[in-house]
Amino acid sequence: MAARFGPAYVKRTVRYNGVRKGLLGGSRIWTAVFVAGYLARWSGKVTKRGEKPIRFSESLKPGESFVIRHIGSTE
Repeated sequence: MAARFGPAYVKRTVRYNGVRKGLLGGSRIWTAVFVAGYLARWSGKVTKRGEKPIRFSESLKPGESFVIRHIGSTE
């Protein structure tokens, strides 16, 4: 039963209460909780913390350039 009350459960419950009691119910406190949670989630997506390590690093000499190209898959 302890696994049920993990971080994902708490986030989901707070988000649900924020919508139900705040946006739909009119509680200013729950609306603020919902907005704060939404902003935290959004900023995490925008900044992409903890994602993909740097795979390539090279110093360029004066006059050199580096071109990055994306070639789509042929599927």
